[in-house]
Amino acid sequence: MNDLIKRRITVVLGLLLIVGGVVTCNKLSASRKSPERMPDAVEAQAVRTLTASNGAVRIGIPVTGRLRATDRMLINAEVGGILRSNGKIFREGFTFRKGEVLLRIDDGEVRAQVNAQQSAFLRTLVQLVPDLKYDLPAVAAKWENYLKSVPVDGLLPALPTMDNEQERNYLAGRGVLDQYYGIRALYERLAKYVITAPFDGVVVAAFAEPGTIVTPGTRLGEFIAPGSLELETAIAASELHLVRVGDTLRLSSTEGPGAWSGRVIRLSEQIDPATQTVKIFVQVQGEGLRDGMYMSGSIKSAVLDAAVAVPRSALLEDRSLYTVQDSALRRAPVEVLHQGVEQAIVRGLKDGQVVVLDRLSGAYEGMRVAPVISANTERP
Repeated sequence: MNDLIKRRITVVLGLLLIVGGVVTCNKLSASRKSPERMPDAVEAQAVRTLTASNGAVRIGIPVTGRLRATDRMLINAEVGGILRSNGKIFREGFTFRKGEVLLRIDDGEVRAQVNAQQSAFLRTLVQLVPDLKYDLPAVAAKWENYLKSVPVDGLLPALPTMDNEQERNYLAGRGVLDQYYGIRALYERLAKYVITAPFDGVVVAAFAEPGTIVTPGTRLGEFIAPGSLELETAIAASELHLVRVGDTLRLSSTEGPGAWSGRVIRLSEQIDPATQTVKIFVQVQGEGLRDGMYMSGSIKSAVLDAAVAVPRSALLEDRSLYTVQDSALRRAPVEVLHQGVEQAIVRGLKDGQVVVLDRLSGAYEGMRVAPVISANTERP
């Protein structure tokens, strides 16, 4: 009897558990929220674009460099002595006209040597003329007149023209030619004690004061003509074929406002083996320019027809571009005609094609984008 009761109780408890489980499951199912539905497509990314328009595009080659005066003289002492005070002070910023004395070195000793040798030369001529009246009477009068023109203290006149070999040998044997050319050599040395301005200009450096004892080779200063300036810069050897003498460019300076025009005046014949660049020289004109000024600009060189200019960063690794078609990215293969620092010139785009300017991270063909027109094709 007890076993029957236990069996019935077990069956009832089992049924209760089953019913409770079903009820609990129904309540949990009723309380569960439906998951949110994912959008059908990711929001399109905005990209800057331009509309291609094929035409003539002028290549711009960027350049930078410093201005340098073309007329420049480094002043070095060629002789030794004491630097004397001059009528005009030789200091940085002072201007001098062509021919004005820049610096003067004491020349008293050399001038005394000139006078001594010139006196000896005069004595030789005094002894020569009477002998010529007997040995070469045909030329005696000529040399007597020359004797009268020779000063003791003054510039020695040029020798008379010698008519024949006999006259030349006669004078050489008497030491006349040796003495004359020895004096002329002293004149050349004497001229080095006075340094004059070779052109109108300004002193940009002065390294010596009056009273300084200088020796041959001593650097005394630097003198330039401020109105004659050129820019020394360099371009890649691969771009050399695009530049010609006469090409023009616009220049600006980081030291202040303003714009100046320049013209390529010469090209170096040597390629720098370390940088693979070639030096070019640009003549620059205009107000407000100074020696040493840092400038930058772009050379307007060759013109390429049926081309489009795009930012260099827009080019992909396989030298193609992303374009936008039906709001999706499409690759467009192009021919790269020129690739500069900031700009690339390509051929192969159709007029009206929308070209992506931005370099997109993780971009792929078919990616949804929202084009934003940035600019038309640039033609520098």
